[in-house]
Amino acid sequence: NFLFIGSYRDNETDDTHPLTVQLQELKKKDVTIIDINVGCISKDDVNILISDTIRMQRHLTKSLSGIVYKKTGGNALFVSQFLQSLWDEGLLMYLLEYNTWQWDVDAVDTKELIDDVGVLMARKIRQLPIGCQYIIKLLACLGSTCDESILTLFMREGEDLTGGISAKERRWETEHINNFLMLDVAVDEGLLKKEGSNYIFAH
Repeated sequence: NFLFIGSYRDNETDDTHPLTVQLQELKKKDVTIIDINVGCISKDDVNILISDTIRMQRHLTKSLSGIVYKKTGGNALFVSQFLQSLWDEGLLMYLLEYNTWQWDVDAVDTKELIDDVGVLMARKIRQLPIGCQYIIKLLACLGSTCDESILTLFMREGEDLTGGISAKERRWETEHINNFLMLDVAVDEGLLKKEGSNYIFAH
């Protein structure tokens, strides 16, 4: 027996899409195919997610989760990215002296939500150090997954392509390029994942 698990966006595949055609062919051959539609999460689930994330009791996070749900519609990716942006902009803060989280309900409610994943990712990338942006551009040219050794080779070959980077920034980049510290920034920001020696785009 063989079990294959795959995922795709059904709003991007019409009846003529190769994947749709292949699935229809498999069904004609009596291959068992089970479709699991993954939709948005409920308002209660958003509250549970936020409560578990910041480790506060659920009745205390309802004021925050209610706004987050209203803005994201329960889209799990938007929920996580919106929470991250609240933290980045200081709208969601951890108070050490009180050992608790605090947020400004009015400020969170008026915050703009970027509902385009591409725009959201582009904005996050532009906030990274210039050297890190350069390496991510190289990584994007190599596909969604790339081994560290291959990326190192391309970075060496592409050193003369870093036009527009100041001498100071170039020195900073050269000092750190071998140990991939700059890509660690992208990993910390959730843009990349590191699995073994492979770097993988998170979205």
